[in-house]
Amino acid sequence: MVVFRVLGWLLLALAVAAVVHDGLAWWAEGSFHLLGFGDLWSHLDARSLAYSQSAVQRHLSTVLWSWMVRPVLMVPVLPAFLGLGLVCLWLGGRSGQQRESVFFIGSRPPRRRRSRGLS
Repeated sequence: MVVFRVLGWLLLALAVAAVVHDGLAWWAEGSFHLLGFGDLWSHLDARSLAYSQSAVQRHLSTVLWSWMVRPVLMVPVLPAFLGLGLVCLWLGGRSGQQRESVFFIGSRPPRRRRSRGLS
């Protein structure tokens, strides 16, 4: 469960970074454009994106690139990271026992001590 929480917080941090990037691009260019996965990948490493495209088209199928990979690369990063981060946090917060929310209810009640001895 800790892995889901860490992944959720990491994805939310990436969503904040995407908001900052989109806001700065809006301020600089004057038009609002959401960053897509393909744009993010090309900003990080354009050569690997081109190699991946040519490898998929050459070894697998051109149709696979056109109908499956390209639409995924056009998905905006902000709602994807935000949604996946919230889902991961929700999955990481669930457990078999009923959890109490410290923020809304207040502090936790004191823990019961286990009795020692043979009583």
